[in-house]
Amino acid sequence: MGLAAIVATLDPRLALMVFLLLLLAAATPIVWGWLTLLPAELEPFARSGEKPQKKLRDPFAIFLLTNISLSLLLRIPGMDSSALVSGLGGLMSAEWTDNAVMIGHIWFGFVAGLAVAYAAVRANPLRRQLLIGGALTLVLWFVGPALIRQIAGTV
Repeated sequence: MGLAAIVATLDPRLALMVFLLLLLAAATPIVWGWLTLLPAELEPFARSGEKPQKKLRDPFAIFLLTNISLSLLLRIPGMDSSALVSGLGGLMSAEWTDNAVMIGHIWFGFVAGLAVAYAAVRANPLRRQLLIGGALTLVLWFVGPALIRQIAGTV
């Protein structure tokens, strides 16, 4: 029994609950990753001349976190990308606009897997956030459309 068959048997209310839980589970490590990047504050009993310790930063991990955040935003139902597509339509031909949208969807689906692979092989300050957030965002990209169809009742 495949995943599509399991999703097709779900009640629409249960599919909505699974979708919302998956969305929140994917968003939590991403938000935690952005909070990790905030600068450190001084300790309450620090001396007046002390400066907070600088955190290690990995620019590529921050790039991946940014792309995973955008990827998650694209999976939220109701996020209308037609304004972006119409803006691109003024800059390039309709055929190129369709290709740009297709490439964008491929990129944001691919970047979650890239973040998981990068976090699995390279130690960085955002390792756990990229690993968990990327994996759940990837699951959301694969399972999300079937869950939304099930919620809408158009299986």
